[in-house]
Amino acid sequence: QRLPATRFTLAIGELPQDIDESVAIALYRVAQEGLTNVVRHAEARHVTLELGFVPAPAILRLTLQDDGRGVELAAIRHGLGLLGMRERIEALGGIFRIETQPAQGFRLDASVPLGGSERCGERG
Repeated sequence: QRLPATRFTLAIGELPQDIDESVAIALYRVAQEGLTNVVRHAEARHVTLELGFVPAPAILRLTLQDDGRGVELAAIRHGLGLLGMRERIEALGGIFRIETQPAQGFRLDASVPLGGSERCGERG
């Protein structure tokens, strides 16, 4: 309702049944904060949120991408909630990445391993 001209797409792949609660909560909070940033800052026309499972090496991956105004990566303030997102994901042995440029939109990728305390690889 806040952004009637913005199209939101949600894509959820087949997920395992036994996702640890801490992983589920962390990914939920990252999605929530990322979507809040889109509403507040992006001026996007299209937003896509994807959640998928990579069986080998057992990783859940969340991607949020918009075609909004973007920003210089070096100019991003911690006030956008990105530091908290990164801390949540890395505390679970995951990897958090953002890509953005002015007038090029914004992309957030969060990958979390499902096999205990193993760290995510650089794959995917």
